[in-house]
Amino acid sequence: MNARDSEFVAGVLSDNGFSIVDSQDKADVIIFNSCSVRKHAEEKLFSNIADAARMKKNRPGLILVLMGCAAQNYKEKAINRVPAIDVVCGPGNESDLPALINDRIKNSCALVATNKINEKRPELFPAYRESSFKAYVSIGEGCDNFCSYCIVPYVRGRERSREAEDILREVRELAARGFKEVTLLGQNVNSYNGVSRNFVKLLEAVDRVDGIERIRFMTSHPKDAHVELFKAMAGLEKVCEHLHLPLQSGSDRILKLMNRKYTVKRYLDTVGAYRKHVPGGSITTDLVVGFPSETESDFKKTFRLMKDVGFDSAYTFKYSPRPPAKAAKLKDGVPSELKTRRLMDIVGMQCNVSQVRNQAEVGRVVEVLVDGFSKKDPAVLSGRTRTHKTTVFKGAKNLMGKFVNVKVMSATPYALKGRKVA
Repeated sequence: MNARDSEFVAGVLSDNGFSIVDSQDKADVIIFNSCSVRKHAEEKLFSNIADAARMKKNRPGLILVLMGCAAQNYKEKAINRVPAIDVVCGPGNESDLPALINDRIKNSCALVATNKINEKRPELFPAYRESSFKAYVSIGEGCDNFCSYCIVPYVRGRERSREAEDILREVRELAARGFKEVTLLGQNVNSYNGVSRNFVKLLEAVDRVDGIERIRFMTSHPKDAHVELFKAMAGLEKVCEHLHLPLQSGSDRILKLMNRKYTVKRYLDTVGAYRKHVPGGSITTDLVVGFPSETESDFKKTFRLMKDVGFDSAYTFKYSPRPPAKAAKLKDGVPSELKTRRLMDIVGMQCNVSQVRNQAEVGRVVEVLVDGFSKKDPAVLSGRTRTHKTTVFKGAKNLMGKFVNVKVMSATPYALKGRKVA
């Protein structure tokens, strides 16, 4: 979501007379797009802004902009924390950034624009995209789930879905420009327009767009991921066989405290249904360790469940309080060093599981959309399989943005290694 927001803002500014430069030293405006999901991300953010603020001593005309979730969360307090900030812009106000920056250039007062958090964004389609062959497409904004640890509903607002025809118009325009892959984005894509069936209908419509060859989506909430979706994934030619399904905890007690609205049994039933209808599909997840009152028994349940499910990969985090999320009022009684130990245990186990999952691909031929190359060796290309596995192989730069068949020769927990085949 943040990557798409950054891209959108770069496009809107480019369409309004600004140009992108390749370093901060050349910039008249530096924009920090922020995330508030974890405390560490915010700490790093304000440290980076402070570094940029020191540049203003020699360049008083430099404009510093804070956008995104931290902007919405802190509002005027962000300027109190770093007085060098010139513009604070919440997620709902991002299309206003050209006017806000121009206003700040003409006037001496800092500006705070965070008043459109629950409004639908205008249907703007800036031409700028970071890639020329794969694109993010937002299908909605905000969240109504209010998981107790999560700040998203407070900084992204209530759930709002874009009209299907607007989404399809954007996808068609991308296809006409030669884009091959789209990723549909939402805080909870399964509840598009309030009903999971509506998301399936949207997938069916996008699948019919000529020119698009791969469709991905994220993120799916377990309480809204149903068999109908998995049947669509199996039956729609362009929809990739990858499901990101955040678990967060393997303990029913912790899941209830998290307000996740599903049980371990419900989650396992969902995974089983997915694997039944999408055999060979990959599944990835998110996990939080050290949630308030998490006992060793709770953690062991999570550890066992993670191992038993056999995720292809997992994003794992230590819990940190995120006011005004409700869990911030709970006593954060799990010591930091214990959170770290539990995190390392999960990461180590997941590394072993990922190795096994990837090793199973050795000897197979996989289709890879080439999207990068090694900085150390430009002859080594990288890309993703339909199941979202990073794959590296030797090849020419002219393969960038193309589909290549690669025979997998070996594997690590993080990538497949292979050679190009005809």
